[in-house]
Amino acid sequence: MVITDPAIMPPARKLAQPPRVALVLGGGAFRGIAHVGVLKVFEEEKIPVDLIIGTSAGSLIGALYADNPRVDSLYPMINATKTKDIFDFSLTYSKLGYVSGEKLQEFVSKHASVKNIEDTKIPFVAISADLLKGETVALSSGPLAPSVNASCAIPEIFVPVKMYGKILVDGGVMNNVAADVARAYGAIVVIAVDVMNDFDTVPVINDRKAVSRRITRMNMHLLSHERMKQADIVIIPDLEGMPYMNDKYNQPMYDAGVKAAREMMPEILELLKKKGISQLEQ
Repeated sequence: MVITDPAIMPPARKLAQPPRVALVLGGGAFRGIAHVGVLKVFEEEKIPVDLIIGTSAGSLIGALYADNPRVDSLYPMINATKTKDIFDFSLTYSKLGYVSGEKLQEFVSKHASVKNIEDTKIPFVAISADLLKGETVALSSGPLAPSVNASCAIPEIFVPVKMYGKILVDGGVMNNVAADVARAYGAIVVIAVDVMNDFDTVPVINDRKAVSRRITRMNMHLLSHERMKQADIVIIPDLEGMPYMNDKYNQPMYDAGVKAAREMMPEILELLKKKGISQLEQ
């Protein structure tokens, strides 16, 4: 279920017409830099993007790009970003999480030119999850930085975000690749990017926390697989062996996004032609 009720959230952003192309950016912590590589290829090929929907890391990248749709500006900033720039770890901070989210919000506020989601150049939606009701929450208006924080609030790491009378956590818990939300907006073509597709990698199960993490990952994988069925095309960068919570692999992750997008481009261009969608003019 997707929450869009204006009685509990700001009114959903109204689009003048159905999006031609909706780009859905999935969650995956630092693997999100692969999304920047995908966006680079979309710019090169002049693919029109009328709506960006992001979950977790996809919401951070999506929000900044929607605000200023130029990869040449986004990539250097994201590539230089370190864990300490967005994670304010403290073992004594809270019983609900080790990271308050304040640094993440400061990071978004510093690098975005707008304060509210509805003011981004490209319409943008941040996907979060209602911790109490177990529902997907699509944040399409309201304050940008707290909304991105809510989308990125990984359980047990980030303190949940309280907004609109709800307790919100990482959207990946319910909807890591939210192609269904793009369909709800009436998008003609939905292209999804999945940066957490290497589920078959054999994990090391050596304690109770590892068991718990694996179960969570199993559930996320199943839900994501179902949501992605609503995408016309899914781009899957090869990120095997690259950890989620590590800033040492920025360049190879970016390169993997570029490679995956280029490999899928013939199929994308064929679909756009079939749907009567023209590439952007220079």
